[in-house]
Amino acid sequence: MTLQDATDTTAAPQLSPEQQLAGEYYQHQALICQWFATLLAKELDETALKAYMSGEAAPLLEDLEGISELAKPVQQLSQAISTLHLLEQPKLELAADFASLFLSDARHSPAPYASLYLDEGRFSGPSLQRMQARLAAIGMVVSAQLTEPADHVSIMLDYLAEGYRQLAEHPTPAAEATVANFVQDELASWLPEWANRGQKIDTASQFYPALLSLIAAYFAD
Repeated sequence: MTLQDATDTTAAPQLSPEQQLAGEYYQHQALICQWFATLLAKELDETALKAYMSGEAAPLLEDLEGISELAKPVQQLSQAISTLHLLEQPKLELAADFASLFLSDARHSPAPYASLYLDEGRFSGPSLQRMQARLAAIGMVVSAQLTEPADHVSIMLDYLAEGYRQLAEHPTPAAEATVANFVQDELASWLPEWANRGQKIDTASQFYPALLSLIAAYFAD
């Protein structure tokens, strides 16, 4: 996704030490959300796959493992990454897993669309309309390379990452409440069911099922 208007040169306000600490926290939140969004937008390409297999994600995973509620799903994802080299054709097999999970029959797969979970199993419901309005309100457009509706989870996480980046620069109680409400109302309420569906699909690797479990745990109450 890209911002339509990147010309705003308004200087950020001077932040107090407490606000600077909060800003660092929100930047970290943005990083995590962007990472999740990238992994769910498309299959891993050769460069990304080599990076994971060479251990480049280890520092981030170790950081997340320090959060007790995330320890188990992080360990599962780390284990899945460590065994990717055992696949005969890692890139092709992970691409097949991606398709089985996210591009197949939405009635049984963990289809990545909020409307299916929040709007009684139907596409293009109020959840989609709310996301379209949110994107329009901040001038965000979906990349032409991602031909998905606005309630696709990767787009929602990308939007959330932008919200956290804005919070890092301009932390206000109202903005914090807006982001918290979005997480609670539009993500946390359906991610557990989404992750549970992912555990029921036969996959060559546990990479994506473990990732879904981690995402659901990350946004849990």
